[in-house]
Amino acid sequence: MRQSSLSIRARLLLSMWALLALVLILPSWLYYRSLTGEVIENAKQTAIRQLNHYHRMLSQEKQFQDLNEFQKWVVQAAADLNLRLTYVADGGKVIADSLVSDLNSLDNHATRPEIVQAREREIGLIIRRSRVSLHEQIFVARRIEPRGIVPPGILRLATTYTDAAGLLDRLWNSFIVVTGMILAATLFLSYVLIRQIKTPINTLVRAAGVIGSGDFKLRTHFHPGQEFYPLGEAINKMAKNIDDQVEFVAEQKQKLEAVFDGMQEGVMVLDSRGKIQSFNRAFSELVPNASLSLGRRPLETIMNLELQEACDAALTSDDAGGTRSASLQIILDGGRIYDVHVVRLEEERKGLGAIVVFHDISELKRLEKVRQDFVANVSHELRTPLTAIKGSAETLLSEPSPESGTLASFLGIILRNSEHMVKMVDDLLQLARLESRQRGFKPAPVNPADALATAWKACAPQADAKQVGLENALPPAGLEVPAEFDQLVQVFRNLLENGIRYGPPGKNLEVFHKMEGKNVVFGVRDQGPGIARQHQQRIFERFFRLEKHRSTLPGSTGLGLAICRHIVRNHGGRIWVQSPNPDGTEGTTFFFSLPLAGENRAESKDGAPSS
Repeated sequence: MRQSSLSIRARLLLSMWALLALVLILPSWLYYRSLTGEVIENAKQTAIRQLNHYHRMLSQEKQFQDLNEFQKWVVQAAADLNLRLTYVADGGKVIADSLVSDLNSLDNHATRPEIVQAREREIGLIIRRSRVSLHEQIFVARRIEPRGIVPPGILRLATTYTDAAGLLDRLWNSFIVVTGMILAATLFLSYVLIRQIKTPINTLVRAAGVIGSGDFKLRTHFHPGQEFYPLGEAINKMAKNIDDQVEFVAEQKQKLEAVFDGMQEGVMVLDSRGKIQSFNRAFSELVPNASLSLGRRPLETIMNLELQEACDAALTSDDAGGTRSASLQIILDGGRIYDVHVVRLEEERKGLGAIVVFHDISELKRLEKVRQDFVANVSHELRTPLTAIKGSAETLLSEPSPESGTLASFLGIILRNSEHMVKMVDDLLQLARLESRQRGFKPAPVNPADALATAWKACAPQADAKQVGLENALPPAGLEVPAEFDQLVQVFRNLLENGIRYGPPGKNLEVFHKMEGKNVVFGVRDQGPGIARQHQQRIFERFFRLEKHRSTLPGSTGLGLAICRHIVRNHGGRIWVQSPNPDGTEGTTFFFSLPLAGENRAESKDGAPSS
């Protein structure tokens, strides 16, 4: 690249001039344009107001005897403000003009832009060169209704704005003069500045020459804050640069080793012979007795033939690029699934063969399975009510005039299944909000007895239908938990509805509590058939069913317990189930814990179960 032959002084001066041009001329030009536009816009608005004024004068004027009288009125009206008024009939013929007495000499004005605009909308406005005055003027026109002898047409006003434009031109000329003066001052300032810069530069040049000759004892001295202080300090540090570099390399090595050991992915390094040379801490955690694997082949440490073949293929590759990678998935002891990536290193790295990275994807696979099960369950749960709705609708359509009883029966089926689908969708949306915590959580001290009373009131119709009562052992006052009232009501309601739905008719439900440290544990006990131990960990999953016939029970969406789990977790508690009941009787007890409110924590030390 060819270097510039200009001196620093010349380049600095040109740079300053370029900066001034950018800082002064461009904003001034933009301001000039803005001011010009504002002046023109004000002139336009003034012309419109003047035209509206003449329109009012014309509408208030008495009837004209003939067009000559109208011509005189136009001339007199425009003379006061030194404007040009023109009246153009609908056909384009000029029947009055304040500047032209021989109207027959004027050509047809039907195609004038402002006339065309006025015919299309209320007011037409344009700036153009006048064919009469030969100056650029503002033309504004407005349609006029017929008035006596004056036919319908367009009243046009023409005015100039040359006075304001002349003022702007004078301002611009003044700016040019001021800019020239500033550029001249800049030339002088740049000369002074260059002299101040050259002195420290000469000092640095002499110091660099001495140090380059082998005298590393020389030091330059600049005060902190001066422009060349960093450069002087850099020259002073050159003598000890080699030691600093060695120390830097050692430090970087330690950092790389720390990163290597701190990785969550297991990493195994193979030498050029395919033997294990080293590994990180994560690899030692996923392989038993990993310390014994040094110097062995991967197959001797991890009994997986596919992994060994991938390592061999990477090491023996003859690709022109010098690297070869392979990816595979393996399952290790304990059922953990790993995504393994094998990469061969470049041949120039003596002694090293390949790097094998183990990434645990067990949780991703589990979540993928959960997603697939969720889609399948939602499809199944929606198909049942949709089938009932479809069947009822088809039956009604097949009978031209069904009996009222039949019609009510099938419409009732459609309504019940529609309500079931709406409840399922609402539960799914609420569950999604609870999982993502989209809505802000604002707990407040809540009396659990009030939440239970509200929940039981909502369950009363179902309870009355099965003759189920409630044995409430919660204290009416004195016990508070930090929670959202509506969400705590929903937890109680879902558990009570669960007990009513699956419990026998005529058997009461019992709600009690007990203190555990800084938490309070609530229990909802029924006398139903109970839950087998192998199912107790899964009943809080979405759409999980203990028995196939339970899916036919009315009102159940299979999401109630999942919603309870997320609400309780969001409140800092946990939920679990015990079946048979703690006293050994048949039935199920659902427990959930919540933190106590501040004033209740001291009392919880002496608290005891209330049932």
